[in-house]
Amino acid sequence: MKKIMSIILAAIMTVSVFAISTVSAFAADVNSPTASTATDIKPTLQVNGITTTTDIKYTETAKNPITINFVYTGEGKVTGWEHNLKVLGLVDGVDYIATQNADGSLTIQFITKAAVDRWENGEVTVNALVDFDGKTNTTAKPNSSNKSPSTGVSTSVIAGSVALAGAGIAVLSATKKRDAE
Repeated sequence: MKKIMSIILAAIMTVSVFAISTVSAFAADVNSPTASTATDIKPTLQVNGITTTTDIKYTETAKNPITINFVYTGEGKVTGWEHNLKVLGLVDGVDYIATQNADGSLTIQFITKAAVDRWENGEVTVNALVDFDGKTNTTAKPNSSNKSPSTGVSTSVIAGSVALAGAGIAVLSATKKRDAE
């Protein structure tokens, strides 16, 4: 009877250890709702295909139709601009007008409601092509890592597993000691 109880206890501990180690894996599929407002939605700004938050500034210069001026403020010389408006299904000259200015800035005028909606929903991507001493890179380096960032959960899982295994060993030792007496 005691051997059967020991086997059952060991099986329960083993299942518990595996359950603890897999709980954090299920959190990756959870999509938490987040509040967003029109002021939180911004276009994606890139320099040579790499997202930036500091090297490109934009200002709304007119309201009707909405006109946005993009200026590159980083180092290097702007050689051109790219945007994803055609990819979004918009037609140049009909839905929007994009003009590269003599000073190296880019002005986009959103004419139709579809174009304005794309802008206001943060779907627009603007990419400044910049020459850094003769080196222009127009392709972004993709993140090919299949590893998720460390969250500290693995440390707590290991600690919990070790504590659980230690408790199981202590219970088995106490049971055997009591039986020997």
